[in-house]
Amino acid sequence: MNKDLRPAPGDLDPIETASRDEIASLQLQRLRWSLQHAYDNVPHYRRAFDEKGVHPSDLRTLSDLARFPFTTKKDL
Repeated sequence: MNKDLRPAPGDLDPIETASRDEIASLQLQRLRWSLQHAYDNVPHYRRAFDEKGVHPSDLRTLSDLARFPFTTKKDL
């Protein structure tokens, strides 16, 4: 009487069955999009990136994120 409650694979969003590498690739793609959007649309981030000498296209791995400036409370 053990009923299998697992969803059918076709019922899941593809991200729910993705491998670690696929998830990391998606994270990188979305992060790169966010950085590019901030660079293109927010003068503060464009200045901050330019001052650090980085561009959104410089993000090739998740560890590259450490090269980018972060906004602190003081910056606001």
